Amino acid sequence: MFAAIRRIIGRWSYQIALDQMMAIGLVLVIVSTSKSIGPEAQQIIFIVILFISACIAADFLTQLYRANLRRSSVRYLGSVAGVIDLLSALAIPAGLLIVREARDVNLFGLVWTLRYVRDDSGLILFWRVIERSQKALLSLASVFILVFLSGATLAYFFERNVQPEVFGSVPSAMWWAIVTLTTTGYGDAIPVTIWGRLLSGWVMIGGIVMFSLQAGVIATAFAEELKRRHFLHTWDLVGAVSFFQGLGAAATADIVRLLHSRDVAANTVIVSAGEPGDAMYFIVSGEVAVQLLPTPIVLGSGQFFGEMALLFGTPRSADVVATKPSVLLVLDIADFRDLAGRRPEIVNAIETEGARRRAENVALHRG
Repeated sequence: MFAAIRRIIGRWSYQIALDQMMAIGLVLVIVSTSKSIGPEAQQIIFIVILFISACIAADFLTQLYRANLRRSSVRYLGSVAGVIDLLSALAIPAGLLIVREARDVNLFGLVWTLRYVRDDSGLILFWRVIERSQKALLSLASVFILVFLSGATLAYFFERNVQPEVFGSVPSAMWWAIVTLTTTGYGDAIPVTIWGRLLSGWVMIGGIVMFSLQAGVIATAFAEELKRRHFLHTWDLVGAVSFFQGLGAAATADIVRLLHSRDVAANTVIVSAGEPGDAMYFIVSGEVAVQLLPTPIVLGSGQFFGEMALLFGTPRSADVVATKPSVLLVLDIADFRDLAGRRPEIVNAIETEGARRRAENVALHRG
């Protein structure tokens, strides 16, 4: 039945409807914990959550059936998405077996939140960043544990006779150590001896330094991963432009590092006549019109524009408007000059095409 519904309303709208149902269910799970909700309302909430749980379970069975048709059911069940779908389908039934009160059963519905992140590229990016920086993070974690245990032990030694109820043992002093190391400072455990206060200062400074280093490691790994993704994405786009298809791998890698993509909606003015030329554009997909008189020039996938202003140092000669939704690769003027120094053959090809177009425009103007 659910497979038929999917074919009727489409996979996209189906998924949106299911996500909205889960969102309603999660709101009801939270609301059901309120003491102001009466027994009748609790019962209605419980019935709605059971219905949503049945829909999620049916969706899981449909996914499993579709995977079985492709002979990939084992792969699906072993994937992150498959495991999350299974846990979501079993959440409420498991709650019914484990606890008795309906509102406690509802809490198992919080597992549904995992479905929102199962296909999230941001999470995949996060895990790749952690994998990339795990050695540095483990080293910092080792130092953190060393400072934590040393701080707790020294605090116990300095404060045990003055504040036995707070620092009477190393495990008791660990609470002060973790609170101080993270600079949270709840104020429920404060050294009073001079040595204890000096220790607190060093532990706080150590915590700031270590968390700063951790943030720096993660930020660097994020930047490297984003740069890698940008490179791969731009490489794919460059491959779709016919002008670049004859380039070797080394030349392609050089120009990929200089280009960045831009999505343009239909009827968007990309460049305006008279403005200084600060970039040229390669069309990956879509279509643009160069507003020349008497007849505009239409450019499509694989072509480029805006090069004349860069080559000849003149202002833009005409408006360029996207006639269809387009994907462009943009080459900045500074990067264009950098490319001219490293890959003159590419710039020579652009210059040849630019000179040809300029001659055509002059002839068109005269005509």
